[in-house]
Amino acid sequence: MEMTMKKVLLASSALLGASAFAAGSAYAEKPVMTFSGSLAYEMIFADGDQADAGVGHSISANDQMSELVWDAKGSTDAGLNYRANVQWRYTNGGSGSFDESWLQFSGGWGSIVIGGDDPVSDTVAGTAGHTFQAGTWGTDGNNALRNVNFLGLATGTHYYQSSAGMTGDANKISYTTPNFAGFQAGVSYTPQGAAFQQTQQVNNNGNDQVLDIAAGWGGEFGGVGLKIDGSYQMGEDNAGGTVAGFTQNATTGAITPGGAITVDQEDIRSYMVGGSITFAGFGLGVGYFDNGDSGVAKGSNGDAGSGFNVGGSYSFGPGSVSLMYQNSTDDLNGDNLEDESTIYHAGVTYTIADGLNAYGSYYNMSIDNEGGNVAANQNDAQVVIIGTRVTF
Repeated sequence: MEMTMKKVLLASSALLGASAFAAGSAYAEKPVMTFSGSLAYEMIFADGDQADAGVGHSISANDQMSELVWDAKGSTDAGLNYRANVQWRYTNGGSGSFDESWLQFSGGWGSIVIGGDDPVSDTVAGTAGHTFQAGTWGTDGNNALRNVNFLGLATGTHYYQSSAGMTGDANKISYTTPNFAGFQAGVSYTPQGAAFQQTQQVNNNGNDQVLDIAAGWGGEFGGVGLKIDGSYQMGEDNAGGTVAGFTQNATTGAITPGGAITVDQEDIRSYMVGGSITFAGFGLGVGYFDNGDSGVAKGSNGDAGSGFNVGGSYSFGPGSVSLMYQNSTDDLNGDNLEDESTIYHAGVTYTIADGLNAYGSYYNMSIDNEGGNVAANQNDAQVVIIGTRVTF
C-alpha cells in the first residue's frame, strides 16, 4: 500500500508537470532576479548544572537568521509560473553551506516543488506554540543552545518539536493544492532522507522512501483568525547497525536493556497536529507530536517520543513579546525509564528601522535523563540571548 501511494504520487506529479510544461510552451519575458539577505549577531549568557557544558557566555553569529537568498521568478504567456530559489547560510558552523535550493512550478492547478526544500508538514502544516515566539526562532529552527548543550541529551526530540519523519531540506518532490476557501493540502516524497543537491546517501543510512501528507484550514471571522492543521509521516528506517543499550537472549530472542547488539529499527510512523487563534494583535498557538516507535530497536519497549507546546504573543506596532511552554518525553532504549524535558521561553523583538531590529530571549530548561542517553542524568539551565539583525 505504501509503495503504491508513492508510485501514484510520482505518476500524478509527472502528469501535472508534463501538462504544465505543455501549456506553458509559449514564453513571455525573462525571469526577474532578486537578491536579499540578513546577518544577526548576539551575546549569549548561559548557566547550567553541568560543569562541562560550556564557557557560560559567548558572542556568536546566528546561523539560522543569517543567510543570502537568490530568487528568480517568471511566467509564460500560457500562465505557468516558474521559480528558482537558492539560500546560502554563510555562518553555518563557521563556514558557508547551502540551506535550500529548489525549483517551483505553479498555476491554477496548484504547485510542484522539486529540490532541497522543507516538506509539506512544514509548509502546509506545522502550527504550534512556537509559531508565536518572538526573539530568536526558539524551538522551531534556531538552536539557542548551539554553543552549549545544556539539555544533556543526544536526541533533538526534546528541543525541536517536530516528528521523526521530518526530512528537512533533503531532495524531494512536493505537490500542494490551491487554497479552497481556506483549505489546503499537500504531499511530499523524499527518496533519501540524507541526500541534498548532488550528494547521495549510502545504503542503510538514515530514513528512506519518506511520504509526508499534510492538510490545514485557516479563516477569519469578525476579526478573529483561526487555523488548524496536521501532518502524517511514514518511511523506512534503514540505519540499523549496532545499537547500544540492549542484550538479546540467544534462546528466546527477547531483547532487554544492557549491552549492545545488531538489530533492525522500526520504520517511521509519526504525526503532528496544531492550531492557533489570533485577535487584535494577540496570538495563541498549541501543537502536539507523537513519534510512536519510529527508529527504535525492533522487539524493544522503546518509545521515540511525544510532546506538546503552547505559546502566545502580543504585537504592538514595531515590537512583539511572547511566552511559551514546552514538554516532551521519550524512552529511546526501552529501559522503561522516561527521559523528560521542560522548556520555558520568553522573547521580545523590536524594529528600530526598516531592515534593523533588536531581540532578546530567555530560556529556562529542566532535563530529567533516566539513563536513556549518553550525557549526564539531570540538568537545569538558563540561557539569555541579546542580539541584533540587519535584513537587506
